[in-house]
Amino acid sequence: MAGPDPTRLERTQALFDAIAACDRADAEFILSGVLAEMVAGPPLPALTTIEEEAEAWAAFATLPELTAYFFATGARLSERRLGARGRMRLMRRLLGEMTNEERAELPR
Repeated sequence: MAGPDPTRLERTQALFDAIAACDRADAEFILSGVLAEMVAGPPLPALTTIEEEAEAWAAFATLPELTAYFFATGARLSERRLGARGRMRLMRRLLGEMTNEERAELPR
């Protein structure tokens, strides 16, 4: 009969030891496959509204994915004419989480 479930630290150490014991090429192959399964990947084609699909994708995306898509999208949006309403929506979204102190630090 198996003993008690190991703690998170013990499991983490066992995983680290197993990775360290592998040949580097084997470890890279296995870890890249595991990590690829853990990320959201690119957005899928819209099945409902595009806004709902974007929100669903963002809910599962990792911080590096969110950051990469945010900056890439921001760069493309800066090349387009959003109009006053589009710019205001974007600014409200960007500034909505900021404190007054953080807003005061923004360049004018």
